Amino acid sequence: MRTLAGLWLDRSSRATLQEQLARQIKELIFSGVLSPGDALPSTREVATGLSVSRNTAVNAYDRLMSEGYLETISRSGVFVSSSITLSRHSTWPLRPKEARGRPAAPAATPVARLPLGAPRPFRPSQPDVSLFPLLIWNRMRARALRLEGRGLLHYQAQCVAGLPALRQNVAAYLADHRGVRCDWRQVVITAGSQQGLFLLATQLLGARDRVYVEDPGYVEARLAWRRTGAKIVPGPVDEQGLRLPARQGRVSLVYTTPSRQFPTGVSMSLPRRLALIDFAGRTKAWVIEDDYDSELRYGAPPLPSLQSLDRSGRVIYVGTFSKLLFPSLRLGYVVVPESLLDSFVELKHLIDDHLPLVDQATLALFLESGAFYSHIRRCRRAYAERQALFLKLFADAEAPLEFPHTDGGMNLMGLLPAGADDAAWSARLADAGFDVPALSRYAVKATRPGLVFGFTAFPPAVIRAAFARMRGVLEAAAG
Repeated sequence: MRTLAGLWLDRSSRATLQEQLARQIKELIFSGVLSPGDALPSTREVATGLSVSRNTAVNAYDRLMSEGYLETISRSGVFVSSSITLSRHSTWPLRPKEARGRPAAPAATPVARLPLGAPRPFRPSQPDVSLFPLLIWNRMRARALRLEGRGLLHYQAQCVAGLPALRQNVAAYLADHRGVRCDWRQVVITAGSQQGLFLLATQLLGARDRVYVEDPGYVEARLAWRRTGAKIVPGPVDEQGLRLPARQGRVSLVYTTPSRQFPTGVSMSLPRRLALIDFAGRTKAWVIEDDYDSELRYGAPPLPSLQSLDRSGRVIYVGTFSKLLFPSLRLGYVVVPESLLDSFVELKHLIDDHLPLVDQATLALFLESGAFYSHIRRCRRAYAERQALFLKLFADAEAPLEFPHTDGGMNLMGLLPAGADDAAWSARLADAGFDVPALSRYAVKATRPGLVFGFTAFPPAVIRAAFARMRGVLEAAAG
């Protein structure tokens, strides 16, 4: 039986003792300290060891059972669930350990299950879903159903652009926190930012158009532009962000991630922002601002949006809640200029009547109640701590990587020495169970070699355990 040694509770934290206990047990499972089939101590033992009420331990165990992490066996105790799906990349063994004195479970009819699970270390652009306030979300969901009744269960043709309550709350949030200037009717709810990019590509581009994109940059956006037949023009990224297009040839559209360029992490300077706005106004090019993780800035307030500086109405603002809340939510938004709004909504109607109304109503209340802002503050604190730990581990290991942009975000670009084969480094890490893409994967033209690490989805215990395994791979690759 595992003793759960190393657990500790911070009574000054805003998180309840129950939440802290449940989260730390999850960390032990994800890091491989606890394996499927491991027996856990009783709630009485946990409560005594941590000097908390037994109800705290009982509620934490109940929560983990409801989420599928733990299971009980009559007269035997509580165990890490043996039904957790394992992959060959997991730190867990492929089978539950034997000889624990656990009685054999009765035979059951096998049920087909999708291989659901957590991302592998250190996959980029992944939030930590264990930080998400699921209980509050469920309360908001129940409240939405009480307020709207069965109306949320019907088709609602008038909601093609999104539930009005959500669009109004998103517009208020963007105005207050990102400086975005728009009427709420310009906010169109999409199935994540990717659907928004696809719709904009279809609406704005033709076979003879030229699209200026960040290089290296977001591959899926590039694919959306390319499927229209438009020509991709790669634009270099320097210490001030995306460089302006050269004078040769007209550009129809510029795609940029100015708040935190993906994947390098550099923020576009104010002079470069103003120059891009001027370029769009003079040439009548559209600028798509993808603001995917603008809230995650550590040690300083978030930068104002590019759209907030635009007076010519050429900037189209795109965002998502999937990175800030949880990826499977699949709700994003586009702030569409009025001149494009009707045709954009018509095009969206061809893809779907509307997105799930229950989720939209829940998110509207989540924003309105202030729970969204509390969650972002909590994530910002946790992610800043994880980034600092990640960078310290690399510094102590003296790994041959340079991290030039560390002021925020979900990812860190580590530059390798000139001439290194970053694809080979990435492949070695993949063989060892890590998901660390090569910087060259995101590039059209040759770029300096590097690796892109995500750290936000992984609690400190997981980061330490994973880095201990990864260190040997990095040293072997460097040798």
